[in-house]
Amino acid sequence: MSIQQSAQDEVIRGRPPAPDILIHLHIPKTGGTSLNSMIQHAFPDDEVSDTMVIGSENYNGLGLAPYELCQKRFALYSPDQLRRIRYVTGHLPIGLHRVFDRPAKYFTVIRHPVDRVISDFFFRIQENEPYLKDDRLLTFDEYVESRSDVYLCDYQVRVISGSTELEAERQPIGMQTSGRPVEDRDLEQAKRNIEEHFLTIAPLENMVELALLIRSVYGWPMRRLLNENKNRTKKRLFMREVSPRTLKIIEECNSSDLKLYEWVSKRFAAQRQSFEPSLSRNEQVFKVISSTLNGAGRLVPWNTRKWLAQLLFHA
Repeated sequence: MSIQQSAQDEVIRGRPPAPDILIHLHIPKTGGTSLNSMIQHAFPDDEVSDTMVIGSENYNGLGLAPYELCQKRFALYSPDQLRRIRYVTGHLPIGLHRVFDRPAKYFTVIRHPVDRVISDFFFRIQENEPYLKDDRLLTFDEYVESRSDVYLCDYQVRVISGSTELEAERQPIGMQTSGRPVEDRDLEQAKRNIEEHFLTIAPLENMVELALLIRSVYGWPMRRLLNENKNRTKKRLFMREVSPRTLKIIEECNSSDLKLYEWVSKRFAAQRQSFEPSLSRNEQVFKVISSTLNGAGRLVPWNTRKWLAQLLFHA
């Protein structure tokens, strides 16, 4: 059977074909660093482009690498280097697929917006980039009461819609970033982008299933995936510790994000059915393997683990 016929059969069964280029749209504070640690292992180093090396000082007001900057970066690649690229990851803008002359699809996870807002606020404190007012640290309640920061208000729809109207100017550390409120048309544009340009997207709690689904699409052996929980916010409030009033304000500020989260949850539940029952079986196997490898990995330096991973996964 030809590769083309095999791909057509997969589409008929509801399974998408593997794109030539897979783009990880890393939305800040949605578990993207951990997700990338799973998927990137599946590709040899010379097939990976990590735009995080551009540097956060060059990001825009949404914490993303501007499209023009990404375009310039890929223009520096030699034709042979560009042909080898199969995986791109980073805090990227929607539209990056246009840089390539081969089929490209995005994937990502989104997080319950209330939990994402909490995690983002306390992560900034952890990274010594807290929100300030009159040279003092804003409390979480004060931050939410402001109802103005783009990272507080429908942030995930802002990123996935790709609307230039929702972009914001980068502000100095400690200052909030204002921007146009998200409207229904932006939510609909985010949904269209997902339908047209995404291989898959899932809520954070389904991250392992999403990775296994991608593995199935590409036909990777199980050893190509490795789950490492990274970049966690160490000291933060949990949803149960936030006052009802503050929770209500966050929900009001994220009405579009909440709708997107519910829509994505239903969409992924339907998509994964095309991969059952093997997906559920593989999930059980993967949890055992991942736990074992992570336990052993704590005893091995990172550079050695990376070398061993390349040898083990791609031999």
